[in-house]
Amino acid sequence: MNEMKRRAIVWDMIERKAFRPESPGKWLSLYAKTLHKLLGMEPRWDRLGQNDEVIFPFLALKCCYFIESASKYSIAFVSESSDCPRGQFHVDSCFLSKSSLQTFADNDKYPRHQIGELARDVEAVLDGMLFHPRCHAHLKCLGIPHVKFDEESGGLPPHEVRIGGGIENPYVFLFHLRYQFCLVSDQVRIAERQRLIDLFQRKIRGKEDVSAKDLFDF
Repeated sequence: MNEMKRRAIVWDMIERKAFRPESPGKWLSLYAKTLHKLLGMEPRWDRLGQNDEVIFPFLALKCCYFIESASKYSIAFVSESSDCPRGQFHVDSCFLSKSSLQTFADNDKYPRHQIGELARDVEAVLDGMLFHPRCHAHLKCLGIPHVKFDEESGGLPPHEVRIGGGIENPYVFLFHLRYQFCLVSDQVRIAERQRLIDLFQRKIRGKEDVSAKDLFDF
C-alpha cells in the first residue's frame, strides 16, 4: 500500500477513535478541566457545553463556538475587551469539500505487513491535523499584533501559532487550539506532541479506542 493511502487510513482512524465522541459533554468537560495545565494559566472551567466560549486571557481573546454535530459547527474569535470580531469559521456538512470526497479510507485497515511505518505515519498525520495544519493563518491575520510573547524565558514567537483552516471536525478544531495556544515553552509543546504520537501509535497497534481521559492526559 502506498504512503498516502496508509496516512489517509491513519487520519480516519485517529478521528474516529478520539474526535467523534459518543458523549460530547464528557469530552468537552475534560477539555475544560485540563486546558489550564497545558496553557500555563489558572483553572477557569469545570465544564463546557456545545454552545459555549473559551477565554484565553494571555491573548485577550475568547473563542465562541456552536457545535451541531461532528461535521457541522461555527466558531468565532472575539476580542475579550471589546467584543470585536477577529475571525469566524463556519463548517456546513451539506456542501462538498475535497476532504469529504476522500472516502477510500473509510473502514480500511492499516496494513499489518507495513506496521514498521506506523510511527512515521502517525507523526505525519498529527502534524497536518493538529501541530502544523497545511492551511492556516497566524495571529496577526486575526488582528492580534499586540500580543506579548516572552521569548527570552522560552516562550514562543507569534509565527509559531497556526490557526488551521478547513478543519471539518469541531473537536479536532478545539483540540488543535489547545496545542497552538500553548505558548509556555517549546519544550512543553515538544513533550505534548510526543505524548500524542505515542498514544495514537499504541492505540492503533492495539486496535483500541482513545478515551477522553487518555486524550487529555487526565
